[in-house]
Amino acid sequence: MRELVAVFSGIVFGWVLIPRFLQIDRGVFQVENYRKAQVQNSTGVWLALTSILATMFLVIWYSEVPVLWFYVLSISFLGLLDDLLVEKAKGLMGHVKALLQGKVTTGTLKLVFILLLSLGLALVFKRSHVYLDAVLTAIFANTVNTLDTRPKRAITFYLTILVITTLFGNTDLFRLYGLAVAGMLFVLYPYEAHEKTMLGDAGSNLLGALLGLSLWQFAPILKLVLIAIGVLWQIFADTYSLTKLLDRLKQK
Repeated sequence: MRELVAVFSGIVFGWVLIPRFLQIDRGVFQVENYRKAQVQNSTGVWLALTSILATMFLVIWYSEVPVLWFYVLSISFLGLLDDLLVEKAKGLMGHVKALLQGKVTTGTLKLVFILLLSLGLALVFKRSHVYLDAVLTAIFANTVNTLDTRPKRAITFYLTILVITTLFGNTDLFRLYGLAVAGMLFVLYPYEAHEKTMLGDAGSNLLGALLGLSLWQFAPILKLVLIAIGVLWQIFADTYSLTKLLDRLKQK
């Protein structure tokens, strides 16, 4: 029942607020997409703000909700900084190479602070494996970010993984928050599908972090496997073109 309330709340608040928020930033967060067309970027900022209103009902059952609000806003803000401060270093390997050359990129700073924020959240919630949970969340935040180079990919991935974790996991604050955000994504999806908006790092990092949180309740061995998969995925995404690979698979 709580799951349905969360999704419904996300849809309602998303339907009311997201179109109005998009009107506010029209002409502000404008970038060129892969087609060289102008689109609104960093819509994840509005997703984060809307999520606070959509999850106010959760304080009925969880007193820690304001801590999660702070975390969500912080993750989205870090992503927004990376969106605004465009840099040449791209991908996990690009940031590692820059770091070895003595250069600190916004992507590196973002990953470090997402890790620290996730560690702090794990401590607040008195997790048994705080370091493992923090690394898992940071890795997922960056992994979903690699999917945001084309429309719908990050949203589709988020919804797919969230459905799986909902079916096989237990209901907790992180799951319900993620479901509320899923409701908002149903509102945002048509904008992405018609290539009017992009989540940007402000959104893709947020979705990835929320997925990471939804996986905290699973066994440590599964978390280690997911971390390894996430790292390998990012190395693969840095080395090969995901778009070309998907196009080839569609042609078969």
